[in-house]
Amino acid sequence: MQIFNQKKLNELLLLFIVLLAYSCAKDDNAATEEIRKNQNVNGWIESNMDLLYLWNTQMPEKRNLNLNPSDFFKSLLYTEEDHFSFIAEDFAELTNLLNGVQMEAGYDFTLFLKEEGSRDVIGLVNYIKPHSPASSTDLNRGDIFFTVNGKQLTVDNYQELTDQMSAPHTLGIYRDGDIQPLSLTVDKYEENPVFLDSIYAMGGKKIAYLIYNFFASDNGDYSYSYVKELNEIFGKFKQANVNELVLDLRYDTGGQTDVATALAGMISGRNSSDLFYINQYNSIVDTELKEELKNNDYNKTFFDDYLTVQDKDGNIVDQSVPLNKLTGLSRFYVLTSRRTASASELIINGLKPYMNVVLVGETTYGKNVGMWFLYETNLQKQKDNRWGMLPIVFKIYNSQNKSDYSNGFNPNIEVDEYDAYPLLPLGDTHESLLGAALVNMGVQPASALRSAEKRPESGQLLMSSADRTPVRKNMFIKRFQPLVQ
Repeated sequence: MQIFNQKKLNELLLLFIVLLAYSCAKDDNAATEEIRKNQNVNGWIESNMDLLYLWNTQMPEKRNLNLNPSDFFKSLLYTEEDHFSFIAEDFAELTNLLNGVQMEAGYDFTLFLKEEGSRDVIGLVNYIKPHSPASSTDLNRGDIFFTVNGKQLTVDNYQELTDQMSAPHTLGIYRDGDIQPLSLTVDKYEENPVFLDSIYAMGGKKIAYLIYNFFASDNGDYSYSYVKELNEIFGKFKQANVNELVLDLRYDTGGQTDVATALAGMISGRNSSDLFYINQYNSIVDTELKEELKNNDYNKTFFDDYLTVQDKDGNIVDQSVPLNKLTGLSRFYVLTSRRTASASELIINGLKPYMNVVLVGETTYGKNVGMWFLYETNLQKQKDNRWGMLPIVFKIYNSQNKSDYSNGFNPNIEVDEYDAYPLLPLGDTHESLLGAALVNMGVQPASALRSAEKRPESGQLLMSSADRTPVRKNMFIKRFQPLVQ
């Protein structure tokens, strides 16, 4: 047995103290650096929010700049009114989400309680996204699934299990009285908001039908490819002399206001002398914009006559392509659900003063406020601040100064998509929502609509795949030159 003398023990003790001090110093330095970064980012958040936030006078006076930026941002929000403002750690990833680019298998779904009082959950597939990994499998609209990665969906685990859908996963699909596994891969997928366009000749009418799932100009490359395609579709509608329009926004949770403005012009035929909507800002932004733009229309958006293409800095690079506008329509139909939100509701509210807007489906989401997309534009400062945020900056009114839809728009014709099952393919003229619109037009008999054959669920709707990317439930303006530099 080795015996240490006192001198040796003292030397070891001193070495331990030195190492402990060094370790603590490293931890203290790391903590100090983290606080410094937080303070830097939070200072940027605070400056923008003090100036731009619609409810800037309702923000707390006492603020802790040492918090994580996400927690700091949330601490500033006026929660009595604001359920929408959003922040993300990487503005590039946020940009992708807003433009429909993300890792996914490529199917849209809704989750329900299996039955009232049950804790089991079932999923129902709404549609398959074209050219996605799911499109190469036999997954179909109307398929019901009970499990994800072999685990039964329940009220306790459905959020955890749906999070796993961003990676390769397996669904337990109910078919032929049994649950069968279906393996799905994922990939970086760029979703085109135009899902389907058709023209139906029925009852002596030509009826245009468009399924539009979010408002984006392109995949983020500033090509404006999506809105150009939208304009070409309306060119086909115009050439065919359609006299009815059904715009299917049941899965559309919102997006860019400039795309909504272009679409509204295509639908209504209105020109640049007609007012589409008005923005209400806080007093600071209102004064600044009035001075910056130097006209009385600083807070007004008029219909477009031409497709406006901008570069990443907000400079107009092309305005030569005329919008293809329908003329002679006194009404159009909008297919809605609880997911129909934001820029979709802007279309409804903005066109009500000019057209009879007939809503078929369910009460819409209810979002009459919009954001500016903000991030640090200084490349040097971006090294310490990659955060991007979408604070509520404006409330939106139509040309009649109406903005009374914070609880959503109620349908003129109430239809639950899931009341008739199996679900028919989207675009089928007997499909629940489209069929109800055609019946109301008088071009299809009411007997063509089916009653429920087999309810896929009798319980509460819990969530949809849109809830996995809540930032998409936004109406936003890309403010390329923020007032805060």
